[in-house]
Amino acid sequence: MKITICDDNRSFAASVEERIRAYATARGTEIRVRTVYSAEELLNMDLAGTDVLFLDVEMPGLNGIEAAQALRRTYNDLLIVFVTCWIDYAPAGYRVNAFRYYLKEQLLSDFDACMDEIVEKIRERSETVLIYSGGRASEIPISSILYFEGTQKRSVLLHRAGGEGTVECAGKLSDFEELLRDKGFLRLQKGYLVNMGHIVKISNYYACLSDGAALKVSERQYAEVKKQFVLWKGRLL
Repeated sequence: MKITICDDNRSFAASVEERIRAYATARGTEIRVRTVYSAEELLNMDLAGTDVLFLDVEMPGLNGIEAAQALRRTYNDLLIVFVTCWIDYAPAGYRVNAFRYYLKEQLLSDFDACMDEIVEKIRERSETVLIYSGGRASEIPISSILYFEGTQKRSVLLHRAGGEGTVECAGKLSDFEELLRDKGFLRLQKGYLVNMGHIVKISNYYACLSDGAALKVSERQYAEVKKQFVLWKGRLL
């Protein structure tokens, strides 16, 4: 695993790096860590292959939220863990699809649990789902799926991230809902089953996705859909 830390507080950054190395030793895992001390320095780095970024929100000059907005244009799969002394920035953090948002004191006390969630997320990204399209079977990485869309036929449209297009595959939406029940998928309404990993926000009866799509949420189920999404994201403490 490759991890980058960006925090202008050198003492705190050193504490995070120390905890990462202790975690790697305890779990018998190889983790490579590098640390920078400003958002400007971070944006000048090549983060290709980086799995996780621990990013301070409040820094002189460019702040962490602004840096994350810039990074998302290139590194859509990067797991960003925001750390700060203030909870007020949390909504802005999740608008750039942050993986988690921690107060600094909370991160250090819950560090191993945070890392366990990161490891699980990376493991999930390697999982696939078997689909049948045009009489042929294919394995599609679950993390690459934006959403499934129901059709009038006994088939669904699978929309993929990263400009990989849409595939019509055999089956019903309810089949995929059952298959992916524990994989972070959410039924927005009768016609849409969405990968919550690609939901940026849910508001005004629409789910906004990482590719810019906006999908209508059932008005009757809107409150429950939002609740399930918030529970999946994790509580903001």
